[in-house]
Amino acid sequence: MIPLHIILYFYISQQLFNPFHIMKKTLLLFFLLFSGFVYSQSVYNNYDQNKWRVGGGVAMNFGSHGYFGLNISPFIGYEIIQNLEGGLSTGYQFSKYNDVKQNLFSIGPYMNFYPTQFLFARAHYEYYTGSTKFKHIEQKGSFDESALWIGGGYRSGGRIQFYAGIMYNVLYKENKSLFAEAYQPIVGVSFGL
Repeated sequence: MIPLHIILYFYISQQLFNPFHIMKKTLLLFFLLFSGFVYSQSVYNNYDQNKWRVGGGVAMNFGSHGYFGLNISPFIGYEIIQNLEGGLSTGYQFSKYNDVKQNLFSIGPYMNFYPTQFLFARAHYEYYTGSTKFKHIEQKGSFDESALWIGGGYRSGGRIQFYAGIMYNVLYKENKSLFAEAYQPIVGVSFGL
């Protein structure tokens, strides 16, 4: 039986991500990550349900001139070896400012390293695609961009974990990026299964 997240990944990639070369790299990275999961389970044959984590973040923003923003970013991860977790994240962002509406979708693999119980280092590749619609002039635009976020932060211990940190996009290009700057805070909650 094929896991649901793999089916969703392929469906979303076929529907949303047209640039073949970017998808090829994303699929290669995903399959390498997935094969690492399979290899670690087959070699050690010690499947432990407690190694799975799910979580994410939800954010809502309000601002002047009618600005509204909503961000949902779930993830699923697995502890490959002690202190090393790999997984897949997805995301959706909606923003509205005056007469402009924007929808942004993202997907990508991540790796977390836990040097201590309360600190983490993270590498996270994400592929973004979306559209912008201007209300009064009936004009639309679409865009896509890759980001490689490197960073780290704090996490609480236990089965339910709160995490907060800062990430830097090493692929950021000033005045050409979807993002206003190369740094991005991350905040969320995860649950051990």
